[in-house]
Formats: sequence, C-alpha cells, structure tokens
Amino acid sequence: MISSSVIICTHDRAAVVGRAVEAALPEAAAVAGDVIVVDNASTDATPDVVRALQVRSGGRLHVVTEPVVGLSVARNRGLEAARGEVAVFLDDDAVPRSGWLAGLLAPFARPAVACAGGRIVVQFPGGAPPWFSPALAPAVSGFDLGDSPRQLCYGRPGDVYPYGANIAFRVSDVRLVGGFSTAVGLKGRQLFAHEETDLCYRLEEIGREIVYTPAAVVDHHVGAERLTPHWFLERHWAGGYSAAIFVLRNRGALRAISRVRWLYGRALLPGVSRSEPLLSAPRFAEECRRREALGYLAGLASGLVRGRALRGFGVAMSDRRSDRSAT
Repeated sequence: MISSSVIICTHDRAAVVGRAVEAALPEAAAVAGDVIVVDNASTDATPDVVRALQVRSGGRLHVVTEPVVGLSVARNRGLEAARGEVAVFLDDDAVPRSGWLAGLLAPFARPAVACAGGRIVVQFPGGAPPWFSPALAPAVSGFDLGDSPRQLCYGRPGDVYPYGANIAFRVSDVRLVGGFSTAVGLKGRQLFAHEETDLCYRLEEIGREIVYTPAAVVDHHVGAERLTPHWFLERHWAGGYSAAIFVLRNRGALRAISRVRWLYGRALLPGVSRSEPLLSAPRFAEECRRREALGYLAGLASGLVRGRALRGFGVAMSDRRSDRSAT
C-alpha cells in the first residue's frame, strides 16, 4: 500500500486533540504510516498533551509547530513535514472508525487520483438542538455522498468536493499546485472555509482526479461551543464570504457575479417560512442560507476591490521557510 502521513492540525484544543491522535495512531500503524500533529500557535495545554502522547507512541507520532495562526498555513506546514506519499488530514475533533485509513488510501493505487475523501458522521453531545436540520450538517462538516465510490467533478450536479475533516492528498500533486491558499480557510476565530475546495479545484484543473470513498468513515464530534444559533449564523456568513473569494480566485469576476442570482437569488428574497419562529428548524435553515448569501455579497465586494492581487494571494510551499522546528 502507498505510504502515508496522518496530519492533525490543532490550535488551543487540549481538551479534544488527544482523542483524535489516539484513534489515528493504530490506524497509521496498520498501514506502516505515521502521525504528525501540527501545533498551530497554541497557548493552552495542547503542547503538553501532544508531547505526552508522543512519548508513548513508540516513535510513530511527530510534532511540529507553526507560529502563524491559520488552518491553511498549518496544513502547508504539515505537508512539508509529511514523510509519506499521501498526506491524510484529520480534524482534531474527529475520530476515525476501524479501517478508515486503509479505505482512504485505496484509491491512490491509481496514479491519476490526487485527492480522496470519505464519509463524515456528525456526533452531537446530548443530541442535536431542536433548531438543527440536515440542511445545516455541512456547517459542522457532515459529509455523505452515499454508499458507492465515485469520481467528483466541480460543477456537476450532486458532486461536492470532500471536506477537510476526512481528506487525503497525493503530496507530489499538492506541491505541484502550490499547496493550500491562505486567501481562504479558518483563521483563529474567523470561520472562513473553502480551503479544500480551492485546492481540489486547482488539482482538477491540471487533470488530476478527486474521488469519494465511503469506506473511510470518521465521527466528527461537535463541541457545545458550536451548538448555538449565533455560531451557525456566523459560520454561514463566513462560508458565503469564502465562497466568493474562491470563485473570484479561480473562476473570475463574471462567474462570481453571476452566482449571486442563480445560487443565492432565492435566499435574498422573503421566504415562505418567515412567519414561523426564527428557531424553528425550517425558518432557521432559511436564515442561515440568507446569512450565507449576505456573506457572499460581502466577499464579492471585497474581492472585486482587491482585483488581480487576489489571484496570487496565498503561500507557495516552495517559498516557505525550511527552518521550522520538528521532532
């Protein structure tokens, strides 16, 4: 089987990161891989937690640091440290099921495959809140395209690129296109997204394949701090903003502007459920969609002002410093 490195990026998540690492280690051992934790400028007990796990790992766990806060920056740091041919990204609050890593690596037997992603099952402590509906699952990384493996293509109905809680990339292909862009993606408390979408799109543009593999399953544990209406509204606004930046970067201004009408037009109009309480499930899902549309408009305006500079905005892996700490 192709060699792999499981990469877990974490920032101030001492309470949860240990569970993800402990579940990833036996999966990596089963395929002779390793695990890398990228400590992204943590100020809590995260360094102590991962160092203790490293001591008990028998040399299979490595820890690197990235002082610049941002998920895309941290993931690029992980790619630099990757020893395997495939870099497998697992969220610090996700727990893989048995056979996860082998299932995620299997598609890479085909040289054309540059990215594979699997099913992400959302787990709520104490159950989902009453205002939650399946339409909101993507905001907390819920991802399920069914039971059949398939190639995914941008813009094809029913196709969505894999989510970062459970995704793998062929390292050589990612380096070829410059790694993750820092124009998008989570940055501290800023809930931006689309870093995987941006990378997958660039890989598909050079002829590589993106695939869905349902055999690779993780459980994504959603913390109580995210289970508030305010968090979901902010997440959707930031997702819309990020979507506009992604389209402007990769598809141009005309495409970005045209999406306002055909993708968000209905969300910006008065909805059929506005007479219902805001925290009824249908009304709240509608309001989240409206916030996403407003975020898209804000991102579009910001991106158009930045103009051509946006296309080059990011961190090319070849330009990054090589003097980072690693153990």
